[in-house]
Amino acid sequence: MDEISHPRRPLAVETAQNVRDLGGYTTHDGRMTQWHRLIRAGDMERLSGVDQRRLIDHGIDAIIDLRMQREVTSLPNVFQRSAEVTWYNHDFWGDRFDDYRSTRRGASPEVKLADLYCAGLVASGFVVKDIMTTIADSGHRGFAFHCRSGKDRTGIVAALLLAIAGVPNETIIADYALTSKFLDTPNAKRVKPGQPGAYLHGCAPQTMALTLDFIDQQYGGVQDYLSSVGVQPQHMGRIRTLLLEER
Repeated sequence: MDEISHPRRPLAVETAQNVRDLGGYTTHDGRMTQWHRLIRAGDMERLSGVDQRRLIDHGIDAIIDLRMQREVTSLPNVFQRSAEVTWYNHDFWGDRFDDYRSTRRGASPEVKLADLYCAGLVASGFVVKDIMTTIADSGHRGFAFHCRSGKDRTGIVAALLLAIAGVPNETIIADYALTSKFLDTPNAKRVKPGQPGAYLHGCAPQTMALTLDFIDQQYGGVQDYLSSVGVQPQHMGRIRTLLLEER
């Protein structure tokens, strides 16, 4: 069975986009990521009561909201005051990218977006550390993490977590690109090519491939990158234990 298009991957959630489970991915050593541990998603401010219960019944007991404070304020996550789910806000961009513009005007959209991701990994390393520490130390067993569309900030965090688990780059890249299928709804943002910032709305495999190449070239791999921003080996070990099926 194709792991990327596994029938268990998409969750039957109707009031949020791009909601899918990161279980069922084979690692380099032949193990597999567990279902019901990590859910990546788009925004949750309109999540219905029925869909909230679906996530909770799926095993989600913690939400990691990657949005900026102004996004959180204007469109609060429905779980912010939940008695059953703990909500965390780890603002991935902050105000560090408010004036971001790609300097490579002649580059393809895929390259420009990868440049943004790479800049985010460098400038937001302290946020990455906080995210990983939350997952490793909070004691929760099921996490849903999201931004607006569940593509960029969510895609970067998903890639790092899958890499910690030992999932091959080609699978990480394919999971990232799968967003194009799950955002193909009437609510998805549609921007015509050539418009300012149009590259921000893509999710081509090349973008994640370039981002992972950057991590390899600049840091020696994801684990070395995480170590460089302060993630401790024991935290990575706990995350692996959480994510992987027992031998």
